[in-house]
Amino acid sequence: MIGAAVRVALALLAAVAPAGRSAAGADGGCPVVFRDDARAAGIDFRHDRGATPAHRLPETMGSGLAWLDFDGDGLMDLFVVQSVQSKESGGDRLYRNNGDGKFTDVTARAGFHLHSYGMGAAAADYDNDGRVDLYVTGVGGNVLYRNNGDGTFTDVTAKSGVVGSGWSTSAAWADFDGDGLLDLFVARYVDTTREPEFFCGDSATGRRDYCDPKLYPGTHEILFHNNGDGTFTDATETSGIGDAVGKALGVVAADVDGDGRPDLYVANDTVMNFLFHNLGGGRFEDVSLISGAGVNAMGRPSGGMGVNAGDLTGSGRMDLIVANFETELNGFYRNVGSLVFEDAAALSGFGNSSFNFSGFGLDLLDADGDGHLDAFVANGHVLDRPHLSAATRAERPFLLWNDGHGRFRERGCGAPFRKDVVGRGSAVADYDNDGRPDIAVSVSGGSIELLRNSGTTGSWIGVVLRGTKSNREGIGARLELETDAGTQVREVRASGSYLSTSDPRVLFGLGPAVSARRLTIRWPSGRVQMVESLPLRRYTVVTEPRPDQ
Repeated sequence: MIGAAVRVALALLAAVAPAGRSAAGADGGCPVVFRDDARAAGIDFRHDRGATPAHRLPETMGSGLAWLDFDGDGLMDLFVVQSVQSKESGGDRLYRNNGDGKFTDVTARAGFHLHSYGMGAAAADYDNDGRVDLYVTGVGGNVLYRNNGDGTFTDVTAKSGVVGSGWSTSAAWADFDGDGLLDLFVARYVDTTREPEFFCGDSATGRRDYCDPKLYPGTHEILFHNNGDGTFTDATETSGIGDAVGKALGVVAADVDGDGRPDLYVANDTVMNFLFHNLGGGRFEDVSLISGAGVNAMGRPSGGMGVNAGDLTGSGRMDLIVANFETELNGFYRNVGSLVFEDAAALSGFGNSSFNFSGFGLDLLDADGDGHLDAFVANGHVLDRPHLSAATRAERPFLLWNDGHGRFRERGCGAPFRKDVVGRGSAVADYDNDGRPDIAVSVSGGSIELLRNSGTTGSWIGVVLRGTKSNREGIGARLELETDAGTQVREVRASGSYLSTSDPRVLFGLGPAVSARRLTIRWPSGRVQMVESLPLRRYTVVTEPRPDQ
């Protein structure tokens, strides 16, 4: 039998082979096909990165977006972050879902204002009033918009105390201490105060390019505790998170050890990724190194951007994935239990296409409804003149198909997977409520893409949670759906990918199963609820039983 070391070496050799154009070629045989419907849907957003001759690092890193049902009509609307905030760029934009496949720009009425250089967005109902609010990150300060329930938002940043500082990137909403209120984790990148002193590029010609993030000092992340009165307290130091200094770009809150408490996995650029284990009571321990999820199989940190978590192997445990920079495999850390992870990027096929690409947005979705989580990666370089990629910054995205056991095959299905763009933030939503997950992709310096899933829909079940003792949206809940074909495990989240937030509803594709036997929900409060006879091909609202029920 071939030894494990030899198998890994052979997998790595296959992984570093030039990926070339899409492995799919034509779309024949694809279970589903995606097409870009942004313009047809009325979404005309174009990102302004504000490129200057000085080549400041923030110019090449944004931006993100968020799916949210801001008006409570059961349809997912789209908020897009603009980097350069000006009247010419139009600033951030909010598109209302009309329910007929089209969107209406309602930004003017919403009440958003021009703020700092925009980066990301995280959507969640932080005050449990039944209306989804928005947190927008940027360079030099962040903004919290409270949803007024009439189509408008109010800037409550000063009152709430969550403005932050420095260069904020992704954010995560989760109830970290179990009090029924959503707390806020803010990832921060690097300190650029000395950037004007750096020269990066061709010294012979004086032509500048963007500097390597290794030149910049890192910083610590921020954790805000929700006080329940509209204000937050900075709990960075008391939580233990402030002890770690990184260069954070992506974050996902996921219960990786199954103890009912959301942990934090942070993608860092050029330094070790963080895994903060939630101890309860608002305290975390840093298990980044000892868990195996902080570095790759060679013991080295990677250039991590996007990040996500999900049960990719059918084990019932949350595995971790990371989109990395060029010359590195995208990371797949298989959860083997007891807070231990193994790097399966090469042997699983997850990282085999990524060596010549720079990954940012990273989403999990059951693209063809077979009951297995597949992965989408938005790619795009940061340099004006990439070293290994094609002649431009633009790169095609990936669609990685999962066989249900954590083995992946890259095959893009549809014209968007044969088109080179400078992909950044991405997020998934079933915006037309047809049971097929769609993808929005932010393009640096370009027009947004709306990848509509036009496959044939089999049986599916959609679940919308309404918490009572838990937070209103049930963020942090664990759902287990038992079917004839096995058990699917999902979590409700307001985090993940890169600078973006996906649809909080849970969509189960039934695949070969003809029906679902039972849905078990473990709410963030600890309450366990059994639901049977869920209707097919529709979204069902499930409310958490009250303590007296």
